[in-house]
Amino acid sequence: MWYLCRMRTVILYYSKTGNTKKYAEDIAAALKCDVMPLNKFKAKMIPDYDTIVFGSRVIGTKIQKADDFLAMYDAMEGKNIIMFAVGMSLVSKEARLNLISNNILDLYHIRFYQLRGSFDYEKLGMVEKLLMSNSLRMIANDPNATVDQKMLLNIKENPLQCYDDVGVNKIISVVRKLATEMPEGDA
Repeated sequence: MWYLCRMRTVILYYSKTGNTKKYAEDIAAALKCDVMPLNKFKAKMIPDYDTIVFGSRVIGTKIQKADDFLAMYDAMEGKNIIMFAVGMSLVSKEARLNLISNNILDLYHIRFYQLRGSFDYEKLGMVEKLLMSNSLRMIANDPNATVDQKMLLNIKENPLQCYDDVGVNKIISVVRKLATEMPEGDA
């Protein structure tokens, strides 16, 4: 535990409707570390931290702002880097590998976690509502729509409420484990 006090961790996030922000704040509270939106974090702050965690929402198969975060990757050399993505997809090995592949995360040395998120149509902006309505209309008219896609048809009237305690606890546990593995003299 002594190392945990010495290791500096920051939780960065990009959140549009509050789901990812809640996860980031909960992880930061458990670790007693800094938390901030990605757009407030500057590359000159990287040396202040040993572990940098970034969480963001998923739209389709794209982790939003992942490219902005990974643009700092070279400057984070020697740091523990963790990413988590929050989306409506069920957490599974296949979905996780799909996110890694579609966001080319396999090119980076990072730990990656997928968390299940909530969805409330009413929290979307006007453009996002329009896009979601069009997507739902296409699913409704598609005779080859999958069971998962058809389940989305009720999403406008029935918000999806999820919180991934297991995933959050796994991230917290990994950060704590990394802290105990820090070599003497690293701080």
